[in-house]
Amino acid sequence: MLLRISGLALMTVKDAFPDLAIEGKPQCHIIPLALQAGAPIASVGCALSRARTAMRSEELVCVLPGKGLAGIVEKLEAAASLDRAMARYAGEDAQRWSAARS
Repeated sequence: MLLRISGLALMTVKDAFPDLAIEGKPQCHIIPLALQAGAPIASVGCALSRARTAMRSEELVCVLPGKGLAGIVEKLEAAASLDRAMARYAGEDAQRWSAARS
């Protein structure tokens, strides 16, 4: 599965897969690499594919191999849940610090 993702999404993928490879150009080579590794692989993109696909500067590409996709999604959901919990805590903490300074 080839996905365009944001920097925030890349953070979640990297949290779920600490050994995530992040490749450069050519971007298209991450497809066979992910299939061979059986694990997600991301790319910062390349000028050619960005021009051909109108990919925005803030987008990256990630490949999730179909084999084992259920397990991959499970890890991504767990990482996203943890990230949301930490962000919620950090937001509450920021409010406490803001109130303490007032």
